Amino acid sequence: PRPEIGGAEKQLLRLIEHLDDTQYRTTVICLDGEGSLLDNFHLAADQVIVLNRRGLFDVVTFTRLLGHIRRIQPSTVHTTLYIANLFGGWAARLAGVPNVVVSQRGLGIDPQHSRIKRVVHAILNGFIGTFSDARTVNSRAIADRMASYGWDDCTVIHNGITDKPYPSGSRLLDLRRELQIPAESVVLTAVSRIDPKKDLVTMLRAFRRVQAQARDTYLLIAGGGFDAYRRQLIEEAHRLGIIDHVRFLGFREDVADLIVLGDVSLLSSVTEGLPNAILESMLLARPVVSTLVGGVPELISHGIEGYLVPVGDAEALASRVLELVRNPVQRESMGIFGRARALGDFSVQTTVDRTTSVYGKPVSARQPVAVPMVPVPST
Repeated sequence: PRPEIGGAEKQLLRLIEHLDDTQYRTTVICLDGEGSLLDNFHLAADQVIVLNRRGLFDVVTFTRLLGHIRRIQPSTVHTTLYIANLFGGWAARLAGVPNVVVSQRGLGIDPQHSRIKRVVHAILNGFIGTFSDARTVNSRAIADRMASYGWDDCTVIHNGITDKPYPSGSRLLDLRRELQIPAESVVLTAVSRIDPKKDLVTMLRAFRRVQAQARDTYLLIAGGGFDAYRRQLIEEAHRLGIIDHVRFLGFREDVADLIVLGDVSLLSSVTEGLPNAILESMLLARPVVSTLVGGVPELISHGIEGYLVPVGDAEALASRVLELVRNPVQRESMGIFGRARALGDFSVQTTVDRTTSVYGKPVSARQPVAVPMVPVPST
């Protein structure tokens, strides 16, 4: 299946929406196909091109990409994520683009990757570092990882977020009815791709421990992803005897409403960059219990905006969740601290300003063309 909307795609869209259109013309080149964000990109960008790449070494698509870049003659090409960095960044270099900016948004660590694949990944990332003019990452943890590939001068640009209205009380009541959750129940929300890297099996096992001591709790898992893994999770929830209190919601447009419906937000990933799901939970004043991974500690100070637990430790995850389930005052306090931090330290304008500083100073109005590239505005 195609991946669901990811954090990199959301951040790219947010960047384009907030660029000064008197200074920048933007073309989005989507390498791998169409998706549910495509309409949003059409609205935000001056031009959108879809290439439908077939495999990493698709010479035909690479040639078409090279032709598009030569025709557009941008002052900056900005690629996002590993494949686009390699495929698009190298094409931009060959096309003579003055400023090639590559961005890495995750640690690039997959427990399922073979040793050979990891070695190839390291070599190609090193190659990307040699031909690019600037390298950006969205967390210090990623900067440390990329330094091992030779990216010694990364610019850290944290994800940005914009404030949003809270759903009405009637909307939240409607959601409870839709999801068949009793009015007084405590709700745990996980906004997460259905992907083994998110280690949702550990989350389910932690929830079983929570359920054993706090029966009136429910777990919402919102996100699309891999069907086979979803089936595995449903089977695990049945095996654990918690299926009646777990809601597998699939992809949802109303993620913010689901976060507000929840009392605590959860993340159990084994690898992360700087998770948008945590930022959104903080913005909406919800405490977070997350694994201590990637850039998460750059968002959550343990015991202030939430709790951090070891990767794969269902007992530790359950213990911290239970602490918050039993203490509504603590939940509210952590939520207040989280919202203040999100608004104060992670504004989208700060992200835009830091990104455009990497693009360089415009020569004249709408002269520069930033060409952000992603594998796919995902469905």
